[in-house]
Amino acid sequence: MPEPEDFTAPMDGGLALSPPREGSPPAALRRLLGRLTGSPLVRRVAGGAFWSVVGTGVARLLALGAAVLVARQLGAAAFGEYNLVQTTAGMFQALAGFGLGTTATKFLSGRCRADPDAAGRIVALSELVAGLVGAAATAGLVLTSSFIAARVLGAPQLSRSLRVGAFLLLLGSVNGAQFGILAGLERFRLLAVVSGISAAVSIPLLVVGARQGGVRGGVIGLDVSAAVTVLVYGLAVAAVTRQEGILVRYATAFREWRILFSFSMPATFSNLLLTPVAWITSAIVANQPHGLSELGLFSAANQWRNAIVLVASSAGAVLFPVFSHLHHTGRKRALARTFWTSLAAVAASSLAAALALSLLAPWIMRAYGSEFGHASRLLVLMVAAGALSALLNVAGQVIAGVGRMWLGFGLTAVWAATLVGTALALRSRGALGLSLAYLAAYLVHLLLALGCAQRLLRRRAAPASDP
Repeated sequence: MPEPEDFTAPMDGGLALSPPREGSPPAALRRLLGRLTGSPLVRRVAGGAFWSVVGTGVARLLALGAAVLVARQLGAAAFGEYNLVQTTAGMFQALAGFGLGTTATKFLSGRCRADPDAAGRIVALSELVAGLVGAAATAGLVLTSSFIAARVLGAPQLSRSLRVGAFLLLLGSVNGAQFGILAGLERFRLLAVVSGISAAVSIPLLVVGARQGGVRGGVIGLDVSAAVTVLVYGLAVAAVTRQEGILVRYATAFREWRILFSFSMPATFSNLLLTPVAWITSAIVANQPHGLSELGLFSAANQWRNAIVLVASSAGAVLFPVFSHLHHTGRKRALARTFWTSLAAVAASSLAAALALSLLAPWIMRAYGSEFGHASRLLVLMVAAGALSALLNVAGQVIAGVGRMWLGFGLTAVWAATLVGTALALRSRGALGLSLAYLAAYLVHLLLALGCAQRLLRRRAAPASDP
């Protein structure tokens, strides 16, 4: 094999070029880049992150386009009602999901990675429990829809829309388990493809539904879109498990029941705080004078916070199985390095995105219609909250990756208390007060989560000798 060329040697009687001084910034940067590009772990994370971000980005752009079109069809007040139905269904979804997507990812990337029989039981358990719990949650929302609409939301006209939207719970629970299975097996390119297909199919369904049937028609569009998503993801899971030699064993699935209590339960408790708290704060605004219109303004701005959060979550979908695998195999120093490198990368990208969206805020909000044009401040606050949430996502993934789910639940409880307390204190300021409450809650949560992550990594990295 020929030796590499020496680019510092003299060329045909010319003067030799002085090599960079040891420790100079260019040399240090070259050494760092060499280590990063030569690391199989970095290439694994980068490849998965690329496809995950592409898939999430395409799906989110399509979803934002659909939201703009639906908002233009419905107007601010009706769009607020539409969002309130989605948020209410999302509150029940926190229970219906039962943390099964996260659980599937954790164990398929950890102890079940080299055991096809155990992996088959995890896949089967995730799908079975998702269907059972999702069906129960759907029935619960159908039975309580009239009470929730009239007594809690102060909008009795939404009771039928809530009953229609209840089917999102069953479909969303199953899809969450499907996503967790594919993420645990690190099939991020396939996830990018199926999420893009699902999002593209949803656009005409949502727009036609809103145009033909108003709020209820839009919710029917959500149901049909979710059913298509479950079908597409189901085909993907079936193909991947065949390729991996995983035999999905439904008859023996409940041999793995212990993980439901050791991992799924604290994950569920965390989810039971996340979406319901968002629903409670939306209800606080909805019950104020002109509350539904204010909620419509907030919902439009919140779409863009969600855009940043979802892109960060796509990176988290890659990081979580990597963190879990590094923890399970005892590679403690690699775990710490991967965490801090990931945090820096997410910080740079999310802050840049928040700045760009803030500069474009007046034009973005006017795209929703004339009623939204004066609310650019809301978008600036919400994308700032989104940037903080993106960093929080990385910290949360490493806490979950080392199995400290109860710690994660405690941190989420602090976030919930901060958000609800601040929203109540600022409720008279409508959408602006709710935006400020989100910003404060994410800041408090991030500072606490980073402190906990640092202590966990220091404690676990001290005796390590892994590469």
